Amino acid sequence: MNTGQVAAGWRLDRRPDGGLDFVAADGARHPDVDVRRGFPFSAPEGGVAVLTAGGVELVWIDALAACDPSLAAILEAILAEREFMPRVERIVSIKEGRPTEWSVVTDRGPHRFSVAHPDDVSRQPNGGVILTDTDGIRYRIPPAGALDPRSQRLLERAL
Repeated sequence: MNTGQVAAGWRLDRRPDGGLDFVAADGARHPDVDVRRGFPFSAPEGGVAVLTAGGVELVWIDALAACDPSLAAILEAILAEREFMPRVERIVSIKEGRPTEWSVVTDRGPHRFSVAHPDDVSRQPNGGVILTDTDGIRYRIPPAGALDPRSQRLLERAL
């Protein structure tokens, strides 16, 4: 069982079956809790809530970076399992048309996908972009400054 702790005295226990339990400072155990980002698109590095199976918030974490490293690692692993959203590291090509054909390299390897409609492209307040392909898979593109110059040019033309 993996355990993460914070100064407030509560912890999360990852069970061998993959379930997650919240253990309060007084020892009360809440089985099968859920972890959700407060603002997954606009502030993915921001707040995280730990919720009971019934959706009641047990604790709010302002930022994972402020957590104990072992707790932050558990939370990041849980969120990564829950949010399959590849991060685009490089744009290889974008073929114009309906749908637009994208060829990219992500943190999970190379991908080719189609984006059917301009509404499937969402600019984020931080300068990044979220794309939703025709299969419903979302891709996160970091702010343009984090991309190589060629990828930046291709992205600007596509938007």
